[in-house]
Amino acid sequence: MNLLPSPEQEQILATIRDFLNAEAPVDRLRKHGAIGNPDASLWPALGDLGFFGLALEEESGGIGLSSAEEMLVYREFGRHLLSISVFGLTLGARIAARSGNSQLASEMLSGKVSVGIANPRGSVAIGRETSGDFHLFEAASTPWILVISSEGAGLFPAEEFSGRHVVDATDAALGLERASLTATKTRLWVDAAEDPISRRALLLLAAYATGIGEGARDMAVEYAKVREQFGKPIGSFQAIKHICAQMAIRSEAALCQTSFASLIFAEGNTDSDFHITASKIVSTDTALKNSADNIQVHGAFGFTAEANAHHFLKRSHVADLLWGNPKQPQRRVIEIAPPA
Repeated sequence: MNLLPSPEQEQILATIRDFLNAEAPVDRLRKHGAIGNPDASLWPALGDLGFFGLALEEESGGIGLSSAEEMLVYREFGRHLLSISVFGLTLGARIAARSGNSQLASEMLSGKVSVGIANPRGSVAIGRETSGDFHLFEAASTPWILVISSEGAGLFPAEEFSGRHVVDATDAALGLERASLTATKTRLWVDAAEDPISRRALLLLAAYATGIGEGARDMAVEYAKVREQFGKPIGSFQAIKHICAQMAIRSEAALCQTSFASLIFAEGNTDSDFHITASKIVSTDTALKNSADNIQVHGAFGFTAEANAHHFLKRSHVADLLWGNPKQPQRRVIEIAPPA
């Protein structure tokens, strides 16, 4: 199995990299202010380029490619710390299409309608009827909110969440609220047997976390080239070399695991559950460790708001907690039958 991108995939990567380098440099998070982000303004342009429906069938309004191409794009989203509401658009459009609401799917694919993310807070019941307490990410002005569990995935109108109130987020670039649902019927619901959207969500999250780890690695390496101590770049010192080498090794492992998982998921391989869960574990661990090492390479400057290093670490913690606490995938990978 070839894990390297094909020429066609390289063209997709070149397009999304050019767009994000121009429109979404990580500096935007520092320049925009302490709270919130401007990323929603990018959704129509990304929708026009087709990035929200890469792996959705053409008859449903998508491009008709596979989860491999989708994974590569989400890796770039992670590198640029794009708002996690991109997950809501990609997955929400799939739910709408599977539920027969082609108009809503089209609006999400075009980026005209944004989607918030509901993450369980404690014990919840998610299914055709959903109840419990949730954290809502990027949901302040969205008409729809995404819920996901191993049983399936669904969309709720935002007004059906009660007791909504804003809370401070560690990652202040993301809007965060707390809210509840009381035995509410999920408006649009897709069972996992019909479409394993929860598995796709974990795969895209692993790709996103892989990108975070790579972005932190690249930032550390670039700083080590220009920052001087004792008349030499700090990258020439063995201690810094070792840190950067470890970051590179972690990133390579995360990318290989996530790339492999995306390919066998695209094939419909029965082992994809194991490998996707493993990719979530490896990639979020890489993101957390690389982000912390990036701060260490930057020294005292790395702890300041003037450096972008803290954005990588904060977003890594969000990725680690999204759609379940960090222990859940570890338990899951033990429970799954070993791959053939």
